[in-house]
Amino acid sequence: MNSREYRQWRHRRRAAWIEANRKRTHPDTEAELLIEFASNWAPFGGATEEEILVHFGMTMLRFIERLWQVIPESNCAQAEIRILASVYPQPRRVDGRTSLGVTGSSSAVSRK
Repeated sequence: MNSREYRQWRHRRRAAWIEANRKRTHPDTEAELLIEFASNWAPFGGATEEEILVHFGMTMLRFIERLWQVIPESNCAQAEIRILASVYPQPRRVDGRTSLGVTGSSSAVSRK
């Protein structure tokens, strides 16, 4: 191994060590991805239903519900939370239903 190869190897090894030991902003990877995605789209008025479906495989309503489940556990700054709240308002729950009328449980409807 010549000196150039050694420097490249040392640089890659140091970069991998930094990535492995960096302080995470959020406690788990899913929470970090959700919040990062929502934050990236916030300046544009939020992500579209199609973008959310492609990236996370969930509806807009489920994405917003999940986002607000992980935010309290995260280390988000208050300014970031305010921006997210303005773009992705928390769905209101009334008698186990969200503001769009979808039930919170996943029970099947029986047909006669």
